[in-house]
Formats: sequence, structure tokens, C-alpha cells
Amino acid sequence: MFPASATGENPFAALGVTASQQILYSTLLHNPGSTLSELAQLSGEAGPRLARLLLDLEALGMVGVDACADPKYVPYPPDAVVETLIRKRETEFIRARIEAKRLSGDLLAAEQRTNPQKLVEIIDGLDAVVQRYEQVQRSAVKQIKAIDKPPYAVDPASPNEIERERLANGVEYRVIYTPEALAVPGKREMARQDSFIGERARVMENPPAKLVIVDDEMALMPLQGDEPGITAIIRPSTLLDILISVFNSCWEEATPLYPDQESAAVWPRLSDADRHLLTLLATGLKDEAVARHTGMGARTVSRHVARLLRTLNARTRFQAGVHAARRGLV
Repeated sequence: MFPASATGENPFAALGVTASQQILYSTLLHNPGSTLSELAQLSGEAGPRLARLLLDLEALGMVGVDACADPKYVPYPPDAVVETLIRKRETEFIRARIEAKRLSGDLLAAEQRTNPQKLVEIIDGLDAVVQRYEQVQRSAVKQIKAIDKPPYAVDPASPNEIERERLANGVEYRVIYTPEALAVPGKREMARQDSFIGERARVMENPPAKLVIVDDEMALMPLQGDEPGITAIIRPSTLLDILISVFNSCWEEATPLYPDQESAAVWPRLSDADRHLLTLLATGLKDEAVARHTGMGARTVSRHVARLLRTLNARTRFQAGVHAARRGLV
């Protein structure tokens, strides 16, 4: 039989490699360049079974074949093999996540068509509101937008530890504070600390409502003024689109709380080519026209434009150019 691994276990099991495949790979590591007949002698296994296992190892990227009259099988280095298997698994996991998100979206859309009241969920009670707010923050993948104003369901001077955790994991926070919020003892210092670790903070007088938007897919908003005791969760709908538009308009009108930090966050990502591209976008040119002006291919222009839209939090090319002009980036 083939020799077992040092521990007697299959170290590649988590990467989709069977015990038989691992044992054959281990044998080849100790006997590189073996032919099918030589492997049959080493193992006592039948040739057809060995041939199938070798084909499996080739498909997994663990073994190469030296083509000749009597082919020889050569194992690839274990560290390279493991990296290849991990990348393959990661790709499969990403595909599974994408498919799960698509199926969840289909299910939600079907539920909304048959049961429209599920577009809005009412959360009653401060404890329930706090619990749900923590949950939606943890669910964020890309961005949280918030309008921060009194009154509060929790101590406003206590750090939002979930925000700091999510910032460390790459989730962007855009927060609009009211002067009343910053007047709460300790609140301004806390906002300053959060800005140093990535929060983008602005200040605005009298924004229309207390609001939290998660990944532009869900919003939390008090239903009775700004009192958080009865809060609605709004899911994808025309109402959510309106709330997103309201926040984005407020963000453009609000004043950066720490202008130097906000400029530093944007400028390093804009090259001379980016600024030239934004100038063209501000004139309303389409991708094809921009491509002719810049000498880039239309697909390359589209990729650059998509990146700039994300950077400037703009939904259209023209809007990106206007935003950049307002901020003095072009």
C-alpha cells in the first residue's frame, strides 16, 4: 500500500483532496518520476484505479506528466499545491456567496410582491431598537451612512465599539452630526477619535431625520420624530431610494467636521489622469467620447469611471464631475 502521512491523517482533506489522492501524492513525493507500472508495484493497486487517481491529481494541479512512451508522473511542490488548492476553494466560496445573495434577493423580491408589508418592519422598544442597530451594523459589507442627532437609545458619549470593529474590517462610515449631537459632553472628542481611524464625519444644522442606511439595502429611521423608541426598518423599495437620496443630498450640503482629514482621504486616490477624466465627465461626455479624448479603450474608461464613482459617492458620471468640481478636485 501507499505510505501514510507523518500523522496518519489526510492534511489536504479540507481542500477537497480524498485520502486516496493524498496517499498517492505522498508516494510520488517520495518517488518522483514514477511510471504507472512502478506505482502499481509500490502500492499493489490495480492499474485502472491508479490511472483514475492520477487523472484526479492532474485536475487538482497536484501532479504533472512527463509525456513519453511510458509517461512519468512528477509531483508539484507541496507549498505551491496548497496555494493552488486554497485559491480554488476561495473561488468556490465566493461563487457560493454570490449565488446565495442572488437567491436571497429573489426570495425577498417574491415576498415583497406577495406581502408588501414586509417592506417595512416596526421595532418597538428601546432595547429591541439597540439590538437591531447592532445587528445591522455587523451585517454591513461596504458602507454605513448615518445622520446622528439626539435623542439617543444608548449613552451618546460611549464609543461605538461595533463601528470601530467594522472600520477595521474595511466598512466605510459616513456620519452627519448635528450641532446638538456634538454639544453632548464627550461626543465631539469621540467623533474626533473615530475620524482618526477612518470615519468620514460632517456637520449639518437641522437635517430632516435621524437615519441609518446599511449598504444602500436597508435603513433604520424613527417613526415618531427623532425618538428612537419606535423605529422602522425599511427594505429595498421606493421609500428606501428616497431615504438614500435624502442622505446623499445632506452629505453634499454638510460641512466636513475635519476638512484636512477628509481631503487627505480623497486626494491620494486621484492621479493627474483621474482629474483629467473627471474634467471630461463634468462636461457630460460619454465613455466613447472620453476614450477618444484620452486614447484609452472604452472598457478601460468604464473601469476607471466605476472606480471614481465609488470614490466620490456619485451615481452618475455627470454627478461625479460635479462633485469633484465642488470639492476642488478638478
